[in-house]
Amino acid sequence: MFSGSIFLASCSTALSELPTQAGGLPAGTPGRPAVAPEYPAVHDMPPSRAAAVLTEEERKKVEAELAAMRAAQAKRAKAKGEPE
Repeated sequence: MFSGSIFLASCSTALSELPTQAGGLPAGTPGRPAVAPEYPAVHDMPPSRAAAVLTEEERKKVEAELAAMRAAQAKRAKAKGEPE
């Protein structure tokens, strides 16, 4: 079993170059870059914001407006006989 996995591992590197060796790529296909591109910085976090997005009063006002809209929508839906 161990020898089989070594055999498969050695074949995978040879098979990765097969299209270029067998002439399988169409004419005009660009070659591989000389230097591999950098991986994106997925763990870099943006800097903290200097100011709050909403003040406490603005947040409460927005929450109250949303609650009023939900209540009005539920009232309209109930008047039309739609399920909640």
